[in-house]
Amino acid sequence: MRIGLVVEYDGTELHGSQLQSNARTVQGELELALQKVFNKNIRIYLASRTDTGVHARGQVGRFDEETDMPPDQIRKALNYYMTKDVRVRCAQLVSDGSEGFDPRSDAFSRTYVYTFNDARSEPVLDRHFVTHVRKTLDATAMNEASQTFVGSHDFAAFAGSSTPAEAPTQRDVEYASVTRNGENIEFKITANAYLHQQIRRIAGVLYDVGTGKSSTEIIGQLLATTNRGTASLVMPAEGLCLEQITYTRDGIGSGECGLPAITTAESADLSVN
Repeated sequence: MRIGLVVEYDGTELHGSQLQSNARTVQGELELALQKVFNKNIRIYLASRTDTGVHARGQVGRFDEETDMPPDQIRKALNYYMTKDVRVRCAQLVSDGSEGFDPRSDAFSRTYVYTFNDARSEPVLDRHFVTHVRKTLDATAMNEASQTFVGSHDFAAFAGSSTPAEAPTQRDVEYASVTRNGENIEFKITANAYLHQQIRRIAGVLYDVGTGKSSTEIIGQLLATTNRGTASLVMPAEGLCLEQITYTRDGIGSGECGLPAITTAESADLSVN
């Protein structure tokens, strides 16, 4: 059977989501816990790759294992063995087989939030989850500028160095906004997928707009170029959080965790077994 997970993590002391042999990662922590729960090595596949220091409230993963353990018991068991900076928020059965649930390719959209803080002094309690800036930001101008990103665009100018040379750079942005919440300014974006460092480079351009260094017109110029990495200001990782991954536009057909539910036939087959 295939189990889908919704995972939350504080990326401060993690070297990104993808497995590394010599560093703590999200995938590594999950696979270590899976080994302890099931007494065997089990590979887990994640929906979105996040860099060192980036956080998540709604990362999605899946693994395959034949077990009688109910999904919520699996959640509890995994959390028992993991350190407190990684937690499984929800677990559910998802479709398996050759056309089974794939958290990466089946995703309809991914939502991230980048949080700036322009308080007079750098915050202490939230320091790992916001990017403190020394200038007061104009959130209204930043929000107006963010609307330029909505739609289908070539984001080559916002591609990081790890973007493969042959990779297409067209992306579809469904939603973008910038709102002020006290001393925090939150940039929210929903798109079908992202290039390496795309959001942190977009945040860099919005920062320049918010400080008055650049006008909104710069965004149109950047979207018109095919020169990769032209938007060179990459904002720090700690301000970025993967909020949610969705698998249908309207939520129809979703299970308890918001992941695609198993079919009636699959459910009946599990009952027989």
